[in-house]
Amino acid sequence: MQAATAVVFGAGKMGCGLLGRLLHLSDYDTVFVARRAEVVNAINRHGGYWLTVAGPTVRRVRVRRCRALLLADRPAVTLAVARADLVLTGLGVDNLAAIAPLVAEGLWRRSQGLAARPLNVVACENLPGAGAYLRHQIVSAASLDRGLAVERCGGFGAALTRRIMTGGEIRDGELWFAVSGSPELVVDTKGLKGVFPRLHGVTFTESFDALVKRKLFTLNLAQAAAAYLGYRCGCRYVHDAAVHPAVAPTVRSAVEEARAALQAEFPDQRAEIARDAARAIAEIAAPSLADTVRRVARDPRRKLSSVERLVGPARLAARHGLPHDDLSLVIAAALTYDHPDDAAARDIQRAIATEGIEKMLAIDCGLLPYEPLARAVKERWHELKTRDLEPTSLSGDR
Repeated sequence: MQAATAVVFGAGKMGCGLLGRLLHLSDYDTVFVARRAEVVNAINRHGGYWLTVAGPTVRRVRVRRCRALLLADRPAVTLAVARADLVLTGLGVDNLAAIAPLVAEGLWRRSQGLAARPLNVVACENLPGAGAYLRHQIVSAASLDRGLAVERCGGFGAALTRRIMTGGEIRDGELWFAVSGSPELVVDTKGLKGVFPRLHGVTFTESFDALVKRKLFTLNLAQAAAAYLGYRCGCRYVHDAAVHPAVAPTVRSAVEEARAALQAEFPDQRAEIARDAARAIAEIAAPSLADTVRRVARDPRRKLSSVERLVGPARLAARHGLPHDDLSLVIAAALTYDHPDDAAARDIQRAIATEGIEKMLAIDCGLLPYEPLARAVKERWHELKTRDLEPTSLSGDR
């Protein structure tokens, strides 16, 4: 009997750190689609890659039964999609539009077969409504005469994980990733078609948007808070920032403020939210991941949007009339992030210098000048600009 095959767009921390491992444990053959030739070559040369799994004891796990295609090899990618049993994406929301034409072409080719089975395409991204966004991107990428066939053939869903994964590196020609926790994926039931395959570590939910907020406003918030405050204190790694005396109390307090806001928003999930918050603080302090402040802090402009991990929980707390002082401080710290190698950070500093902090808050954060939250963030930003928490040298990483 021929093994089931999955196509995974993205061979980074999500694609390899989680999705490839779940598929391997589920006896799938996996086809990764990646931009970089060195990543494709590393996977193809060894038929897989390695994971370093953090925990009480650090384990090394080889993921096998993999091959990879270059994203630029359009005919091969569309054929792989057309023949797949499942398609997953793990390359970031901003990159979905780039792969949409390839998926649309593959779905159309599949639709031309007799009694073609539906193919579920699942976006594994931190975005409420990710399934609907994915469907829009793919169907819109098809020509008018093919759009209906693509929509009939495809199911479009979303998924998320709480697993922490760090970016890969190639060592001696092999690809390595560092991960923590059990491999798990929660799939949104909305938008799926037919029977979704049974996969190791996969569960289903009808409350996907709430789960996305819980993850963003606890784990992702804790990571970002430690990174932006840790950068100011000269920390190289997130786990160092998580225990730094000038950083840790604010990170804990910001997560507690977010926890209270989430519990006010989802009162029937109070116990689960409390567990999420406690787990987030513990997970970011794990030294075995060696996650760098620079990696977690990069692209601050996206992370400062009104629904993201920093402004999102602060707005939620403000809406429920709850404290958000330390969330305001974390937002302000992100607005001061100025690593010279981060283009988004440079853009933010340029925009603030030329147009002012209030315009930055309004356009990027969705906070209007008259809002109390906007005033609170502005006050904390002025405080940080006039005094540093600690010396700001990053020991060569800044």
